[in-house]
Amino acid sequence: MKKSPQSVEMIPIDQITIANPRVRNQKIHKTITDSIAKVGLKRPITVRRVSTGEGELPYALICGQGRLESCQQLGQTDIAALVLDVDEQTAHIMSIVENVARRTPRGGETMEQVRSLRQRGYSDAEIAAKLGCTTSWANNVANLLERGEKRLLAAAEAGHIPLHLAVNISRASDTDAQQLLLNAYESGELKGGKVTAVRKILEQRARSGKQGSNAFVKSRNRKPMTPEELTKIYKREADMHRRIQKKSEFIQQSLLLTRQIFKELFANKEFCAVLRKEKLTSVPQPLADLLPNGGLTR
Repeated sequence: MKKSPQSVEMIPIDQITIANPRVRNQKIHKTITDSIAKVGLKRPITVRRVSTGEGELPYALICGQGRLESCQQLGQTDIAALVLDVDEQTAHIMSIVENVARRTPRGGETMEQVRSLRQRGYSDAEIAAKLGCTTSWANNVANLLERGEKRLLAAAEAGHIPLHLAVNISRASDTDAQQLLLNAYESGELKGGKVTAVRKILEQRARSGKQGSNAFVKSRNRKPMTPEELTKIYKREADMHRRIQKKSEFIQQSLLLTRQIFKELFANKEFCAVLRKEKLTSVPQPLADLLPNGGLTR
């Protein structure tokens, strides 16, 4: 029976030669090996059939060195391969194109796969097995997706915040979220610019809710805003500034009232005597400025 120019066959691994071996990234290679061990080979390798007298082995690898070596490490003797009848030059060009086209999927794409698999009824453990990740990672991503935490997901994808911290923040109130951020900073889990980035997210969540644009990924080109849309944005921003101004005025009035109260209290000798008796002689500098000469120590 004559074989087709292109077919998938199970061929012996020891019958394949690697013409142009590449140095492997050990971390990535381990991920590939673990994935194959859990769910099997998802995509066949590509080889070409070597003509008589061209080489010692009947097949030469075109694409899939990592998958091939992983199967070898797992003790497999045969591997699924797309067998092509092409010459060496064509195979070399195909290999170059494959390497140039290959890229690591963005975190957002993997997260979207989690959403899709969840909607199809797969459990977190099953999703983890299919995607080659841990069950806890799949569970954390699913929780953020269900809660609509687009900003936190974007921050986790960009590496601004650990995924588990993003999940904890999504479950917390605004006040508790600020405390979580402070704890992460004090423990050294978040440093420098990452703290600023996460604080900005918390402010945006408090102001406009969980949903929002991905601030860490370039947005697609949008249509120009209409005059009506610009008017709405202007009014919203103006309202926000008015609220900030009112809040500022209220705080200023409260501080003036507090200052006057303490000024009158410090003028009362009996009150100062009680403070000295209770050894409450140390007060903040803004209040100390209101004390009569000699302060509370005389």
